[in-house]
Amino acid sequence: MSSARSERLLGSTSFRLSAAYAGLLVLAFAAAGVGAWLTTKSVAEREVHQRVELEMKALQAEIRAESLDAAIAAIKSRSESPGALEYRLADAGGRVLVGSLVVDRPAPGWRVIQVDDSHGGTPDIEEFLTLTAATPNGSILTIGDDLDKAERVRKAVMTALLDVAAATLLVVFAAGILLARASVRRMKRLSDALSRVGQGDFSARAPERGSDEIARIGQGVNVMLGQIDRLVINIRRVSTDVAHDLRTPLAHVRQQLEAAAQSDDVAIARDGIRAAQARIDDVLRVFQAILRLTEIDSGGARSRFTRVDLAGIVERVTDAYRGDIEAAGRGLRVETLGETSVQGDADLIAQALANLLENAMRHTPPGSPIDVKLSHAGGVTVFAVVDHGPGIPERDRKRVLEPFVRLDASRTTEGAGLGLSIVSSIARLHGAALRFEDAVPGFSATIEWPADAAERQK
Repeated sequence: MSSARSERLLGSTSFRLSAAYAGLLVLAFAAAGVGAWLTTKSVAEREVHQRVELEMKALQAEIRAESLDAAIAAIKSRSESPGALEYRLADAGGRVLVGSLVVDRPAPGWRVIQVDDSHGGTPDIEEFLTLTAATPNGSILTIGDDLDKAERVRKAVMTALLDVAAATLLVVFAAGILLARASVRRMKRLSDALSRVGQGDFSARAPERGSDEIARIGQGVNVMLGQIDRLVINIRRVSTDVAHDLRTPLAHVRQQLEAAAQSDDVAIARDGIRAAQARIDDVLRVFQAILRLTEIDSGGARSRFTRVDLAGIVERVTDAYRGDIEAAGRGLRVETLGETSVQGDADLIAQALANLLENAMRHTPPGSPIDVKLSHAGGVTVFAVVDHGPGIPERDRKRVLEPFVRLDASRTTEGAGLGLSIVSSIARLHGAALRFEDAVPGFSATIEWPADAAERQK
């Protein structure tokens, strides 16, 4: 493994977490070891205590029931058994009657004594827990058990605990290294995908297999990359559409200015210049619409949101357009049901309604009415612009919301294909939805504010 890979591995979150867990395990095993050491010592000494005490009671009962000789025989018999206790039975004068336990001046009660059990020059000092008591016939009985047996049990327990701790730590570190290597590989693939995007390959995607944090990061990165890819595609398409849509009017401007420059007739020259100015105004309106669309999509207008009355906006906009609509041989009918207010920007909402009215005027045949309806029911606020034109085929209803998209049937009409895009952006900014529906006859464009739109904008 190279040093760079080792550094990435050792510096990875997975490895650090594994090392932290290993440290916690060490502390846990250490605490368990201390607890086991103290507990086994206490338990072992208690068991020795109970065993010696029971044996003392049994021999005392045997002396009372039978005789001292019977007790001596019993002690000799028990001493020959594996793991037997140690005994010392002495008469009142201190003469040892039976047993090999060496006790200097035994006093009644419990004592811990040290016994030299050296063999062949090798020192071996053992500790015994002893109980001394007088028997019914006046002799002195001492019974003891080796505390080193309990110590050996404790050591066996601690050895087993250490073995388990070592094996567990090895498993944890091995699992940590495997997980860290897997995480490093996945993060490298994620980094490689981002590097490819940085080099211009917007089709690159991060791995998102799994359900852990890296997978969720990958999913979020892919959503972001998908959005970037769509934005880049839209920028390229919009750039192409802008160049295409502006090339013709700019070419006309150039032709009109050339004609004006070459004409000796002042009136003709002035007409050419005025026509060129009108074309330039159209181009400026396109750029103004693009800037407006960019401002809306940036979301900066939210800082200007206040409570606005939709009924007042509908009345103001329809009054402004009524003269043009009627002059074009169409009717305008307005229906508002009470005062309806929403959270938003009054100017942007007015522009959305104006764009829908202009779209209806452009595609409604002469003699047919245009209806504007504002309603509120069940917490939902809707205003709709309904015309009697050909409408928009269902397959094209999403496409016409994209900037500079105009259907083939409307390529000869005025406009740059930004009106409905602006309406869609305004609706989205206000937490509302723009919908297109067949009106039978005609076509309906509605903006709908759901009941919780105001809360979502906060």
